[in-house]
Amino acid sequence: MKNLYYPIIALFVFLIGTFPSYGQENMYKSQLETIYLKNTKEIVYTNTFSEYNHDLIASNEIKFKKEIKKLKGKNNLLHFDSNKENVVLEKASYLKIIRKAANRSRNEETFETFLRNNLPQLSNQLSKDNNLKELYIISRKDTFNGKIDALPSVL
Repeated sequence: MKNLYYPIIALFVFLIGTFPSYGQENMYKSQLETIYLKNTKEIVYTNTFSEYNHDLIASNEIKFKKEIKKLKGKNNLLHFDSNKENVVLEKASYLKIIRKAANRSRNEETFETFLRNNLPQLSNQLSKDNNLKELYIISRKDTFNGKIDALPSVL
């Protein structure tokens, strides 16, 4: 019987030795210093969203249905690459978002807010884009609500 207790005691001592000592871990936490992360500026490598916005503004008029149909089968992608974010989106999807934003917005601020909510990964860049007002005006012309607003008032 005595020989049977020795392996059990050895196993018990081994198991106790393998568990980490939680008291020691808490003791060292008080010695650790706080680490502050430096807020680095975003470096943009590629921004084809902005280039595409410039092209839409330069065309001075856009027909969303025609453009979306034309781009539907093709794999035309817009890229935004920086040290913080990498975004890839199809041009047709981006045009749908712009059209929906222009149709549901009454002014440039709500247009920008809608775009930020639907493209949260680009919200920082959208706040820096100075051409959103022109993009809103051009895209609003081809939407249902924009056409309604353009009708002369009967009152």
